[in-house]
Amino acid sequence: MSYCVTDHDPQHHGVIEDLLGLVRQLATDSLLEEIAAGDSQAMAGDRSKHLAALLDLRDIYGWSLKSQPENHWYPSEPIELISFAGDGHSMRAQVFCNALLLVAQLDGCDLADMHFRWFEKPGEGWYRGLPNQWSQILQSGFAILHSETPETEKDFWDRPGAVGSWIEPEDHADG
Repeated sequence: MSYCVTDHDPQHHGVIEDLLGLVRQLATDSLLEEIAAGDSQAMAGDRSKHLAALLDLRDIYGWSLKSQPENHWYPSEPIELISFAGDGHSMRAQVFCNALLLVAQLDGCDLADMHFRWFEKPGEGWYRGLPNQWSQILQSGFAILHSETPETEKDFWDRPGAVGSWIEPEDHADG
């Protein structure tokens, strides 16, 4: 199943496709098992429900969290928890979960606040410190996310310290 993106320019669509390519590349059965077990507050039976929802996300919804109904807990809870890059999860799982959440936010799903993840946890340094093949794809997603930020949120992105290769400080914006 291919991912359907509407009302996006070709660059936006290309970044989403790159992120989805990364998700597909990383999505092994063992990785999905790791993610399904990633809910640290799970109740009995949650692991199997998370895994079933992850398999549906892959097999029915083409990795589109926006399209998957009733996903606010299964599988979203472990995806969000693992995306913070803590609790000893593999880097592959962390990258996978961040890529999924970036795709969702770029397609208008407000499941996760990726701005928080860039600035706070796991933080810009974590994204930039990833192996290049993962780092560049995720950073491209953040660049599109930043370019589409409403003016009312620009102050958050442009705050002191929010300087990266694609966020220029105001004193350099005029040339």
